[in-house]
Amino acid sequence: MGKKLSSNDKEILLLLDQHPKIGAKTLKKVRHHFSGNLSRILSEPKSRIERFFDPISLVAICEARKEKLDKKVLTDFEIKTLFTGDNEYPKLLLEIFDPPEILYCRGNLEILNMQGVAIVGSRSHTYYSKAVIEKIVPRLVESKIVIVSGLALGVDGLAHFLTLENGGQTIGVLGSGVEKIYPTSNQKLGDKMIEKGGAVISEFPPRTPPFKQNFPLRNRLIAGMTLGTLVVEARHESGSLITAGLANEYGREVFSVPGNIDSFASEGTNALIKEGAKLVTSVEDILSELGFSSSKAVENYLLPENENEEKIFSILATEPSSIDKIAKSANFDIIILNSIMSILEISGKVEKVDGVFRLRGKYKLK
Repeated sequence: MGKKLSSNDKEILLLLDQHPKIGAKTLKKVRHHFSGNLSRILSEPKSRIERFFDPISLVAICEARKEKLDKKVLTDFEIKTLFTGDNEYPKLLLEIFDPPEILYCRGNLEILNMQGVAIVGSRSHTYYSKAVIEKIVPRLVESKIVIVSGLALGVDGLAHFLTLENGGQTIGVLGSGVEKIYPTSNQKLGDKMIEKGGAVISEFPPRTPPFKQNFPLRNRLIAGMTLGTLVVEARHESGSLITAGLANEYGREVFSVPGNIDSFASEGTNALIKEGAKLVTSVEDILSELGFSSSKAVENYLLPENENEEKIFSILATEPSSIDKIAKSANFDIIILNSIMSILEISGKVEKVDGVFRLRGKYKLK
């Protein structure tokens, strides 16, 4: 953990961070070279500090020290600031090689050090990814796990929303300032997250636009502050794969949900599994890998949620069956059946052993 800073030193770093051309690397240099008396960065002549910084950063520092800290935006939006020496700063984030010097936060700071799992995926989710998240999130919430994601469209927003629906707490990590949620269509969701005991955080100061280059930096926070990252659905070049790669680099768990081999939306997730990510077909795969005991044992009796499940349960209650046999017995299209069986596996209702499916509970035949 970094050295605790005085209130005056914190304000100096916040002042510098306001400048658009001063980032985390420059702030680290300021703390390193002027440790114990950060006010020198504001008072020393340019000739005394130029040897520590590159030309662009030096000009930016000289410009920034002519300005005043904008405290109004912090007050107006109830933005709290955390520095690497603060007790509330996420401990897991300190373990990565480049934690941000400052975090800007709205909401509940306590959950930043609670055990969390990141859920990321496609910005245009399919029915399949929606069904997967609907099965997995409630069980993670039951295990008191905080859900962390990027408040983007698609899988991110759905993970946050379903966490709230199930009474859980969730953290949104932005690639812009926290005073305004991006995308704006998720503004109400972000506000609700804060209201329900969650948080919205960013390493970027208020009024920072959502520049494209900010999002890979945002992804490292998502991966760095969680125990593991679950990728639900992702194309081959999805930003979610960056998050998964960073999680692996940080020594955290990487989980991936398998998908249809003919689906572009599953290219990335299937590739992750080939590369060694933990294959997830039920929430127990996540809980056991992270050392959690399952908060909910498999039900003794399975209740079908629709007519298709009822047909499948009736077949499997008689004997374990291959997917071809189920398709023939119930007159299913094989592609549709593949999707249904994947969802049933993830929800923990069926399992595939030696090429055949069987029920993971009892089903009373009518």
